[in-house]
Amino acid sequence: MSEELLTPSKITAWLDCAWYLTLKNGQQQAELNHPGPLAELLREKGLSHEATCLGEFEALGLRIYPTPERAKGESFETWVARVGNPMDGEWDVIYQFPMVHDGIRGIADFLVRVPSPTQGKANFEPYDAKLSRKQAKPGHVLQLCFYADATEALTGLAPERMHLWLGSGEVESLGVDQFGPYWRRLRRRLAQVIDATPDPAELHPEPCPHCEFCEFSGHCETIWRNEDSLV
Repeated sequence: MSEELLTPSKITAWLDCAWYLTLKNGQQQAELNHPGPLAELLREKGLSHEATCLGEFEALGLRIYPTPERAKGESFETWVARVGNPMDGEWDVIYQFPMVHDGIRGIADFLVRVPSPTQGKANFEPYDAKLSRKQAKPGHVLQLCFYADATEALTGLAPERMHLWLGSGEVESLGVDQFGPYWRRLRRRLAQVIDATPDPAELHPEPCPHCEFCEFSGHCETIWRNEDSLV
């Protein structure tokens, strides 16, 4: 499993369920990876929300770099290498930018150029479009922490803030330094878990908050039914 690139969404799911990460990266992935209807509905609504956010950036007259789509059969790493680093250009907004950093991969919804008085020149800050209407969830913040780290690795400048564009249309801004220490502790803990991942047969699924959205919920329900579990 250690050779697999993790994603922020996998890490978020792992916080709720250690079973999830084993299924996602194990030999059973090809048989079990079937998103449920709720996950598909949320994905569609998420894409619509992203399009709305993109439209607002366009209405401001900003120079937007639309990342070339990943080609069929192209590995994520090859895609990243082909796209390069458009932050070296004159773009104001980079849309759907693939990033790989420190064993994790992800796609930033938006990287937005901002002036940085403390750093003396413009830098980029990550914006993530989320359907939540009121406030950031822990998993959303972790994703932004990864995008901030990856941005710093590419530009040499650490973003000062990161932003969630909520489903209500409001933007919630967070200080990177405020959440960075927790993110780093979590990464160390995750590395330990990956190095000591048990065999899937040794794990037993338990209901958790992620079940409602999980593509493996049918598999876990089958286990519970076969065991005549009270779950």
